[in-house]
Amino acid sequence: MEIKSNNIMIGAFALATIAALFLFALWVGRVQLDRTYAYYEIVFSGSVSGLTESGVVQYNGIPVGRVVDLHLAEDDPSKVVALVELDARTPVKEDTDAKLELFGLTGVAQIELTGGTSSSPPLMPQAGESYPTIIAAPSAFQELFMSAPDAIENANALLRDVRLLVRENRSSIKTIVSNLETLSTELADSSGDISGTLENINTITSDVAAATGKLESLAGTADQLMENDVTELVREAKGAAASYGRVAEELELVLSNNRGSINSFTRDGLGQLPLLIEEAREMVAALERFVSRAEGDPAGFLLGSDTPEYEPESGR
Repeated sequence: MEIKSNNIMIGAFALATIAALFLFALWVGRVQLDRTYAYYEIVFSGSVSGLTESGVVQYNGIPVGRVVDLHLAEDDPSKVVALVELDARTPVKEDTDAKLELFGLTGVAQIELTGGTSSSPPLMPQAGESYPTIIAAPSAFQELFMSAPDAIENANALLRDVRLLVRENRSSIKTIVSNLETLSTELADSSGDISGTLENINTITSDVAAATGKLESLAGTADQLMENDVTELVREAKGAAASYGRVAEELELVLSNNRGSINSFTRDGLGQLPLLIEEAREMVAALERFVSRAEGDPAGFLLGSDTPEYEPESGR
């Protein structure tokens, strides 16, 4: 009886597990059936290495679908067409951009959708298209992959030029290296002289700084003296100008008070001036004769008679 009861319990547990799995599958299936999808074609130029079917499609970093098919474009085998299945609620606009991005370090690629403004209309299929089409922009990886051959070729050309340059100038390079070694040795031997020279330069710099300070002080003193002298000179000039002004005022007052006399002298006195001059000349001539007489014969001039000349006696 115990064995039979154990078998019944095991069978019941197995049936319950199967029923739970069936209900879970039914729930998942109903969820999948309730969800609707929208399909778009994304056209890539060049290689899409790392992108596979069932690859992830993200919109602004959020997973919104997967890649359901990859094939070459019928009219241009250099282009790859990816058919993607997106959640129907994904707002794909006419200005939505698509590009291929590498995910992590494993080399797995995914499609990244970006952009799309609220004012832009939803992306719809054009005439002759089965699905709305997005032209993908080259990703940084694709640009690097496409430019890699040119970069490698340029690097090879540069290496060839460097090798040729080194080969042609090997002797010159050796000479330059030798000169540099000689210069380094001489500099090492002259380190003491260089230190002394630097100390002298520092001393000269200090002396120049001190002299500059003295010159600045002297210039300040000279400016102050010049300012004081100029101020005193201006003050004296102002005083002289004031004195001249007062003299001019007094002269004008004298002329104004004696204007009648001056006019009379100018009119009458100037007419007698030649006669006055002639009389003055005669008076001067008389004075000159008088002085000459007084100097030649002072006694006669004072006594009023002539003094006889001395004559020696004869016959004595």
